[in-house]
Amino acid sequence: MQSRESSDAPAQKPTQPVDTGTGQAAPMQSPPNSAVEQAIEQLSLIAALGHSAKQNYINQLMLVEKIASAEWQLTGRSLIIAAALVVCFGAGIILFWGSILLVLGYLLFQLSHSVLITASTLVILQFILLFWCWRSLSYVLSQAGFSNTWQQIRLLFFNGTTRTGN
Repeated sequence: MQSRESSDAPAQKPTQPVDTGTGQAAPMQSPPNSAVEQAIEQLSLIAALGHSAKQNYINQLMLVEKIASAEWQLTGRSLIIAAALVVCFGAGIILFWGSILLVLGYLLFQLSHSVLITASTLVILQFILLFWCWRSLSYVLSQAGFSNTWQQIRLLFFNGTTRTGN
């Protein structure tokens, strides 16, 4: 039996063949890559692409988290502003609108001498104002939400591709 040290061949430097015509060494031709080496190169390329895809996926998840956080903050601000607007709007408009209805009621009653016409006109005006308030409040509350976060999550999990600039 041979020992391990004696069975290993010493490293040798490859020699270059000498061109007999010029006396210079001719360049060595590299041996063609074997199928095993090509397969290993392709597998390492696939592994690198897989790692890159994983990193891109993790980066996209972090961006979705940032978008959700920003939208959460904006939604909180929108709700606070909406609540403040409702309170201010209610307090200011009640006084102003009450004064307008009082003046209009007095003028209508002086012109028509009818309580029914005066009351029905004031009720219709009150419903018009309430409808306008409802639509304004619904618009302000529609601004609160997570539409961008949901869009990014859908792109991340269902399409597999992302679009920039949208």
